[in-house]
Amino acid sequence: MDKFTSAIFLFQAKAPKNWCKNLTQYMDIVCKHKAGVIINGETKLDIENRNVLTYGLDQNVEQDRVYINYIYNILNLCAKEYTQTFCHINQELKYEGINLLKYEEGNFYKCHTDQCAKKNRAISVIMNLNEDYKGGEVVFYEPTSLKASTGCALKTGDILFFPSNYLYPHSVQPVKKGTRYSVVVWLG
Repeated sequence: MDKFTSAIFLFQAKAPKNWCKNLTQYMDIVCKHKAGVIINGETKLDIENRNVLTYGLDQNVEQDRVYINYIYNILNLCAKEYTQTFCHINQELKYEGINLLKYEEGNFYKCHTDQCAKKNRAISVIMNLNEDYKGGEVVFYEPTSLKASTGCALKTGDILFFPSNYLYPHSVQPVKKGTRYSVVVWLG
């Protein structure tokens, strides 16, 4: 593994397929609003760069709490392995909410990083919930040239961990057919 991709971890099939299917059905109900992007510390709608439906799970909603707890249980196991690999991650990491993302045909998120001045994001996490779509690959770019470097077509239940910083620009390619469902979380 080269230096660039050595910090990108793929945990395969960590979330059970039947649970993933259940969450996608819930997402069909709750993912109704376009996701924004953070510009100068404020969230703004920018469908030229990010076109996807979203819903943030809420601890105050009973059904959401069930999903939140289950997602955290799965992610904690992966996070433990990830952070043990990198001795420089010595901070106590906390989750920054859980975002459900529904990429319908034509939806995408152009090249970006998850680094944010107002949020202490150290690690980005993408949990994929289905694979019955075309397109929608996660692509990483060389940080200096922004040339596409590494692509990843995630399967149902796969979880991707990677640094949130400027060295890991990435995108979600346009979905060509079907709907791509995923969960995004940051640790910091």
